[in-house]
Amino acid sequence: MVRNTTSDVDVLVDGGAIVVGSIAIVAASQQLPVMTVAIPLLFVIRTLLWWWAWRRSYRESPRLLPEVGFLALCTVLGGFNDWNSVVAHGIYDYSVPCYFPDLSTIPIWMLLFWGLILRFFTTFALWQRLGAPERPRGTIRVGLHMRELPWLRLLFLLILVVGTRQAIYRLYLDPWWSWLPFAAAGCLYVVFCGIDRHELRLLAVTLVVGPLVEVMYIQVADLHHYHLGWLGGVPLWIALWWCLAILIWKEIGGRIYRYLTTA
Repeated sequence: MVRNTTSDVDVLVDGGAIVVGSIAIVAASQQLPVMTVAIPLLFVIRTLLWWWAWRRSYRESPRLLPEVGFLALCTVLGGFNDWNSVVAHGIYDYSVPCYFPDLSTIPIWMLLFWGLILRFFTTFALWQRLGAPERPRGTIRVGLHMRELPWLRLLFLLILVVGTRQAIYRLYLDPWWSWLPFAAAGCLYVVFCGIDRHELRLLAVTLVVGPLVEVMYIQVADLHHYHLGWLGGVPLWIALWWCLAILIWKEIGGRIYRYLTTA
């Protein structure tokens, strides 16, 4: 079964994993052995709960392999992006102990936790309570008209991701240019991809919850720290990036998941 929206139970499972993981981070981020066991265990429990919830809701056995494959992909993409930002470019730093610091100053458990974060992004972005998208997928503005060109829309989204990432690698210390490329990318998204009430609801929640969670990680858990952390330790560019990222990942992650579940 391929679903275009996610249910309350889906959001409860994946959101619950983030809540439990966040509680563990606040309580034990400085205790490396505890977190090294806790986050992989959370992966297993979350996946078992997902399997149970699917069977209970749809009265059929779910396809476990595509789900595990998608979760693994989320982990690789999220972990690599964090490693590239922290280790390769030094945009921000972690304040917690880690194994093998010569290879990565990010603890392995945090790289794994990114998989749960991206998986939750996919689930939340497709939540039925946010409403259905109000136009066909794959539309992009060409001239004065919106046209159904999925390949061009996907290329445009990838350009936004690459462009903003390359900008922040070079400009993260600048009080203006650190965030202006993200604001510009958001404007370009609206102009060329459009925005509907579904996406506005998604953005409203993300703009509030995303930075607040990071503030908790920074101020309470002492997990990591940024330069130019004006918003309780969170820089403005991160708040804008959360919004842009969830819009883009909703489409790219959703397409990948649908492909895996129909292959």
